[in-house]
Amino acid sequence: MTAARVLEMDLERGLPASIDGERAILGAILLDNQKWHEAAQSLAAEDFYLDAHRRLYRRMSSMVAKLIPIDLVTLVEDLRQDGELKAIGDEAFIAGLIDGVPERPSIQHYVRIVREKAQLRGLIFGSEAAIARAMDSEASTEIAGSLLKTVLDVESRAQMNHALSPRDFMPEVMRELEAEANSDGVVGLPTGIDDLDLMTGGLRKGELIVIGALPGAGKTALAAQIIAANAEVGNTVGVFSIEMSRYDLGKRFLSTVTSVSASKIRHPRHIAKEDWLTLAQGAAKISGWPLLLDDSGSITISELLARARLFITRMKAKLIIVDYLQIAKSEGRDIREQVGKTADALRQLAKSERIPVVLLSQLRRPQNVNDPPTMIDLKESGDIEAHAHVVLLLHVPNWPDGRPTGEDSVIVAKNRNGTRGPIPVMFNRHKLRFYPRTTEQQFNQSGERID
Repeated sequence: MTAARVLEMDLERGLPASIDGERAILGAILLDNQKWHEAAQSLAAEDFYLDAHRRLYRRMSSMVAKLIPIDLVTLVEDLRQDGELKAIGDEAFIAGLIDGVPERPSIQHYVRIVREKAQLRGLIFGSEAAIARAMDSEASTEIAGSLLKTVLDVESRAQMNHALSPRDFMPEVMRELEAEANSDGVVGLPTGIDDLDLMTGGLRKGELIVIGALPGAGKTALAAQIIAANAEVGNTVGVFSIEMSRYDLGKRFLSTVTSVSASKIRHPRHIAKEDWLTLAQGAAKISGWPLLLDDSGSITISELLARARLFITRMKAKLIIVDYLQIAKSEGRDIREQVGKTADALRQLAKSERIPVVLLSQLRRPQNVNDPPTMIDLKESGDIEAHAHVVLLLHVPNWPDGRPTGEDSVIVAKNRNGTRGPIPVMFNRHKLRFYPRTTEQQFNQSGERID
C-alpha cells in the first residue's frame, strides 16, 4: 500500500490534522531559520501528520545542530546526499512550502494548531489500542494504566512550560523568599519530627527525599508519621504502598493516632474493652484524612508516574510517598540500573510537579548491624544518592540480647539546602513512632520512654 493511499485512508477516517499548518511552519523556517527555535520549544517531529513533513523537520533540526544554514539549496542537497529526497518527494515539493508564506511570518499560531491536532491523534490511537487490548481480554488494570498514561502525557504536553524570562519567575522567587523569612526556617511540609524539620526546612517543593533503613528499622513507621503529620493539617497525600496492604497501613495509622499500642492492634484479642471506643474514634479521624492510597502489589514505574500525576492534577496532592524503591518495577539490565532509573524518574516527577516526593529504600546490611548507616550503604542500591536532594538514614541499634538501646537517630546524610548530622530520637516499637530524645530520658526494657 502506497503512502498516498495510507494518507487518503487516514483522512477518510477523519483523523485530526492541519496539513496547511504544517506547511506554514516548514515554509517559515525556510525563509527565516530563527523560526525553528520558536517551533522547537514545543513541537517535535512526531507532531507532524505527513511523513514527508516529519522527515523535513528532523532534517532541519539536524542542520541547525550542525550550524548549517537552511534554505532550498542546502536542504535539497542535504537530503540528496543521504538518499532521502525521493522519500519526501522532489525539489518542487519542498519549494512549494514557501508558497503563500508571509515575508515575516509568526508561526506560534500554527505551532499551537499542529500540536493540538497531534495530541488529539494521540488520544485516538491510545483509545484504539486500549479497545484492541480489551477485545483480546488482557488485564483491565494494565489497559487502564496504559490509557491513563496516554491521557496524562497529552495533558502534560499541553501544559509544557517554555523558556522563561526573569520577569516570569522572579515574583514567585520573592514570594517563596518572604514565606521562608516568616516561617522560622521551616518552609516545607512537616515530617512529624520537629528537629528534623528545623534541620532540613521540612519536605520542600521539587525535592526527592530518600529514607533509607534496614528491614524493621522503622522506615514505613516514619512514612506513616509523615502521612499523619500532613493529613491532620489538611495536606493531601498520595501514597504508593507496593509491599504493605491498605489494611496493614490502616492498623499502623491507628497506632499512630491513638493510645493503643501496635502490638495490641496486631493481636486484637488483647485489646481491652475500653480501648475499642478509642480505636473507633481514631478510625473516624483517619477516615477524614485527605489521603489517596494505592496499594497495587505490582506496578511499573510508568504506571506509578501516571497515577501520581493524576493524584496531583486531579486530587491536588501536595506530597507523594513511595514505599518502597527496590520493588517498584523499572526497565534495566540489573537491579542496580533499575533502581537508578526509578529514582531518577521520581526526581523528575518532584521537579516537574513542584511537590516533595518521599522515597523509601532498603539499605545494604553492614557487617555489624549496630553500626550507623552511611551513604555507602545506600550506594549499593544504585545511584539513589545522586538523584536525591535529601537522604535520611535511620539508625535503630539493639543490645546483644536484642533489646533496643533507645539511642536511635535519624541521620541527615545529604541535605542540599542545609546542614547534615544525626538527630537524636527514640523509636517506640509499641507505638511504631519516632519521639524526641534527650540524654536525660530513660527507657525500659521494651523500648518505651519513661518520662
